[in-house]
Amino acid sequence: MAKERSNARRSSRSRSRDTKKKKFGSSGERRRWERERSLARRERQRRKERKEKKKRDRDRAKDTPHFEWEAGMALGEEGRFVAQKQLGEGTFGRVLECVDITAPKSSQAARVAVKVVKGVRRYCEHAECEAEVLLEIKRRDPDRRSRCVRILDTFLHPKRHFCIVLEPLDTSIRDFLKDNDSNGLFLSDAQEVSRQLLEALSFLHRNEITHTDLKCRNVMFRSGSHYVAPHPRKKGLDCRRPRCCDVVIVDFGGAVFDSERHGGRIGTRQFRAPEVVLGLAWDESSDMWSAGCIVSMLYTGVRPFSVHEDGEHCAMMERLLCSEIPSSMAMTASDEGSLPEGVAFDSKGRLMWPSIAPDRRAVERVSSLRPLREALGGHTSFWKVVKGLLRIDPDIRLTAKEALEEAFFAAGEQVVE
Repeated sequence: MAKERSNARRSSRSRSRDTKKKKFGSSGERRRWERERSLARRERQRRKERKEKKKRDRDRAKDTPHFEWEAGMALGEEGRFVAQKQLGEGTFGRVLECVDITAPKSSQAARVAVKVVKGVRRYCEHAECEAEVLLEIKRRDPDRRSRCVRILDTFLHPKRHFCIVLEPLDTSIRDFLKDNDSNGLFLSDAQEVSRQLLEALSFLHRNEITHTDLKCRNVMFRSGSHYVAPHPRKKGLDCRRPRCCDVVIVDFGGAVFDSERHGGRIGTRQFRAPEVVLGLAWDESSDMWSAGCIVSMLYTGVRPFSVHEDGEHCAMMERLLCSEIPSSMAMTASDEGSLPEGVAFDSKGRLMWPSIAPDRRAVERVSSLRPLREALGGHTSFWKVVKGLLRIDPDIRLTAKEALEEAFFAAGEQVVE
């Protein structure tokens, strides 16, 4: 019996050697394969270390206090801008409403928004890059039709607080929807806001600029003035309707020209395109995915992807869109070693969900999702736009120009609420 087991083991080892010979062909091919594996491991380790360093830097920067201000405080050369109130606050700094004392008091030009960046060198460098992008947009948009926020001036406040002076705006789409109890807008209002958002992206992409951080907080109404009407889809509820649907894209801190694209992660998780989640190369089509999230949110009132983990995000994409992540994308990400922690595909390139789920609640959250097609009702032309913007494969995703040519945006198109 022992002799038989020994013979079986020898036979198994022999088959294993034969298999390896068939797989690699020669010892040279095997050495190449082992070298590539070693390089891939080292690259993953370097990527992990860079990620950890960025997190440490972010945490230190978050602990840096914001610029201290008070009403009546003078900013800029010769105290040109006088602070009135705070308009907003983010990781990088604060936005203050100021009065430009050099402008006629009765004119609209007297009111400006000043973005005051934290006194952190990295943040100041980012802000300087943002100002460069905004100045280039201003140069290429003499007729002011880009629907991108307009830069007016820049200056350095003592102790490294870089400041960008911008045209004043009112409220973000996020806050407008939140104040509307997250019930979504009239479809005709969503149509007009979506049209303007796509026009802005068409301008940016035509000029080889990718925003990289498009989200509902970074699209703002020029005026938050509104009136209330009965909600067309929710009986017994009221709905806010903007008196003017003019919107503007803001926050170009992460914007890049085509020649400056990098391989790092971009965007805010809930609006992040699939190719970015998988660590693949990205381009301006990543903006279009983010736009698709915003357009659907205008109608539903809520973000389509409310997630905090990459594996669940991928599973939500497949569930909401009734479409699998293309095996070509999955295999490329696997081969390149770019998959984030918590995401895995099988040998056929299929997402290994729910095996990779962090817990049972994540599985339940994904299973409870209603396909987006159903959530958008019977609005066929609207769904066609959303579906085209949210195609998982970036190569077949709609461009801004193509989306604007869809029937939903046709001149004179009357939508049925």
